[in-house]
Amino acid sequence: MPVAMLCLSSCAPVVYSGCPVYPAAGEKVAAELEKVSYEQAPAFWEWLGRIDKLRQELELCRRAG
Repeated sequence: MPVAMLCLSSCAPVVYSGCPVYPAAGEKVAAELEKVSYEQAPAFWEWLGRIDKLRQELELCRRAG
């Protein structure tokens, strides 16, 4: 029985104490994005929307922590 308890305790979920920091794109990236239209790269803009949602979630995580 003690062996089983030891194994079960090692299955506990890992709890992280900090949130990752989202890197800023910067001025060069912003200048390049101004040149790309939605019609040229719709999948890119959809992906960028998901990245922005991740940025918002990380900001909430940082504030809550």
